[in-house]
Amino acid sequence: MSERITEILDSLKAIKGVHGAALIEKFGLIKGSALPGWVDPEAVAAMVTLILKASQRASEELEQGQFFSAIIESEKGKILFSEIEGNILTIITTKEAKLGIINLKLDAATTEIKKTL
Repeated sequence: MSERITEILDSLKAIKGVHGAALIEKFGLIKGSALPGWVDPEAVAAMVTLILKASQRASEELEQGQFFSAIIESEKGKILFSEIEGNILTIITTKEAKLGIINLKLDAATTEIKKTL
């Protein structure tokens, strides 16, 4: 795991309302993780891989073009997915997290991750 990727993920985790972040390769390998202790990184990687494949297929089948990102909203928070050059950046948030701020930081993090890959 690259130190730079870890720094980027830690900066996302530092945003108010963000529990953690992870960068997962499309085949389920963890490239970087800043997840809380109650989250199993391997389980996250497996779930993210399935969600990515399903999202890509849905985008293709419904003729919506290439998949870029998705948000799952639930009772206690949100899970954000953003594809970055064959990898998926996942952010786990609380219900109160401000998506505007997260999206700004996500754009900057995406640029930095692309430089690192």
